[in-house]
Amino acid sequence: MISITENRKSKLFMLAAIVFIALAIIGGIRAYSPVPFWDMWDGYLGFFSKVMSGDMSAWWAQHNEHRIVLARVFFWLDFALFDGQGWFLIVVNYLLQAVVCMLFWTIWKESRSDKHHWIGYFLIAWLFSWIQKENLTWGFQSQFILAQLLPLAALYFLHRSVHIGTDPKKWFVLAVTSGVLSIGSMANGVLALPIMMVYAVLVRMRLLRIVVLSVVSVFALGIYFYGYIAPAGHGSLGQAMRTNPLGLLHYVVVYVGGAFSFGNNHVGMWTASIAGIFLIGSSIFFAMKVLTRPREQTLRLALLAFIFYIGGTALGTAGGRLIFGIDQALSSRYMTPSLMVWGALLILYLPHLNALRMTVQNKIWVAFAVLLLLMLPKQLEPLVLKNDGILNRKLAALAIELSVKDEPQIKHIFHSVSLILDITKKPIAENWSIFGMPPIKDQHEILRTKLDVVNAADTCRGAIDEISKIDGESQYLKLRGWIFDPVQNKVPPYALLVDAVGTVYGVVLTGDDRMDVANAISPKARYSGAKGYLLTDAQDKTLRVYVPESACLANVNIKPH
Repeated sequence: MISITENRKSKLFMLAAIVFIALAIIGGIRAYSPVPFWDMWDGYLGFFSKVMSGDMSAWWAQHNEHRIVLARVFFWLDFALFDGQGWFLIVVNYLLQAVVCMLFWTIWKESRSDKHHWIGYFLIAWLFSWIQKENLTWGFQSQFILAQLLPLAALYFLHRSVHIGTDPKKWFVLAVTSGVLSIGSMANGVLALPIMMVYAVLVRMRLLRIVVLSVVSVFALGIYFYGYIAPAGHGSLGQAMRTNPLGLLHYVVVYVGGAFSFGNNHVGMWTASIAGIFLIGSSIFFAMKVLTRPREQTLRLALLAFIFYIGGTALGTAGGRLIFGIDQALSSRYMTPSLMVWGALLILYLPHLNALRMTVQNKIWVAFAVLLLLMLPKQLEPLVLKNDGILNRKLAALAIELSVKDEPQIKHIFHSVSLILDITKKPIAENWSIFGMPPIKDQHEILRTKLDVVNAADTCRGAIDEISKIDGESQYLKLRGWIFDPVQNKVPPYALLVDAVGTVYGVVLTGDDRMDVANAISPKARYSGAKGYLLTDAQDKTLRVYVPESACLANVNIKPH
C-alpha cells in the first residue's frame, strides 16, 4: 500500500482542489450564454419588467413555492449594472460556492486535530464538483446555494455564540441575521430558524436568547406564509405519505446520497441509495452520541442540525417532486445540498478517523483519492462541452425577437410559446437582456428594410442546405446552412438574407458544428453551421447572404423543402 508523508498528501489534495476548481471555472465560461433560460424568463426578466413598471410587490412575490428575495437582489444588480448580460449572475454563483468552501474550511480547522491536513483540500475539491453544474452555470440558481449556505452559517454562528470569550453577542446577532435571511433564499429556508431554536434549547442557551429565536421564528414564518398560495402542478407531502410512503423514503435517500451517483443516473441510483442509507444511519449514530452531552459538543450538534436541515429539505422536495419520478432526485441542482451534507458528515467523522490505528490512518487518504478519481470523468466534461446548446438558445431568442412561433425551438429555453411572447414584449421594446445585444438586438426592425450592399464584395462563402416549414407558423420558414468569410478566415456571428437591391428577408445565426465544411474549406470553419428564419413571401426570390460584420456577400440557392 502507498505510504507518503502528511505534507505530500496535503500537496496532492491541494493540487486536486486547484484542478477541480479550474475545471469548474472552465465549464462556467464555456457554458455561458446571455440568453435567459427556463425560470429566468418569468423569474428574472419578468420580475425586472414588473419592478420597472412600478410593481414593488414583485420583490416578495412567490416564485413557485419560494420567495427568492435575495436572488432578486442579484437579478436587479445584473440589469442595473451590467445590462442583463447574465455573466454577473454566474460569477455570483461561483463566489457563493467559494464562500461555502471557506465556511467548511473554517469548520474543518476548528474540528480537526493536527492530523489529516489534506482533508481540508479534499473538501474544497468535493464542494466544487461539476455534478452540481446547473447551480454553477445557470444564472437563476444563486438562491439554491444560499438556501444551504445561510442555514449552515447560522448554525455555526450560533455554536460560536455559546462559548464565553468569543464575543457571544456578535455571533448571536450574526446567527439570527443569517437565519432571517434564509427565508429569502428558498422555501426550505423557513426551517432554519425553528431548527436554531431547538438547538438553543438543547445547548441550554440563556432564556432571553431562546425567547428571541422563538419570537423571530414565529414572526418570520407568519410573514412568509401570509398570502401564500400552493403552486399548481406539484404534489404534496401529505399526499405522498398517504399514497407512496416507500417511494417518498426512497426519494429522500437518493436525494441525500446523490453526490455518489457521479452523474450516472442508472448505476448512480444504486450508489446514491446505498450512500443515502449510510448517511442516515451515521447521522442517527452521531445524534445518539451528541445528544447525551450537547452543551459540550456544540459544533458537532450544529453539523447534525445542518444534516437534519438538509434531510427536511429532501423530505419537502420529495413531497412536491415525487410525482415526477425518483430519478428526479438526481437532478444536478439537488447535488449542492448533497455535497454539503456529506461535507458535514465527513467533519463529524474526523475524531473517529483520528482514533484509527496509525497504520490505517496512514492509508485512509487512498480511499479519498480514489473517490476524487471517480469524480474526475464528470469534472472533465467542460473540456469537451459542445456549443450546439448555446446556438439553440440564441436561435430561440431570435425566434422570440421576430415573434416566430417555432415551438420546438423555443422549448429549448421555455415551456410555453404564448407565455414567453407575452413576457418579452416589454424587454424587446426596451432592449433588455439578450434583446439589447447583437446579433439579436432589433432584428425584427431590420426585416424588409433596405441595406446598401452595392459595394459589398462577393468574397464570403456559404450555402442554405435546407428550408422547412414551421408548424403553426405562416409568416416564417426555417433555414439551415453554413456561412464563412475566407478573407478574414473566420465565422461571422450572423448574416442576413437580402435580395438584389439589399432588402432584408431573413436572419441566420452561426455556431453549429460543421466538420464537413471545415474539412472542405478551412479548420476555422468548424462552427460555420447556420440556422435562422426567412420570411415566407421571399422563398421564390433570388437571395444572397450578406455579412454585415465584413460587408461581404455570398451567393446561395433557396430551395424550399
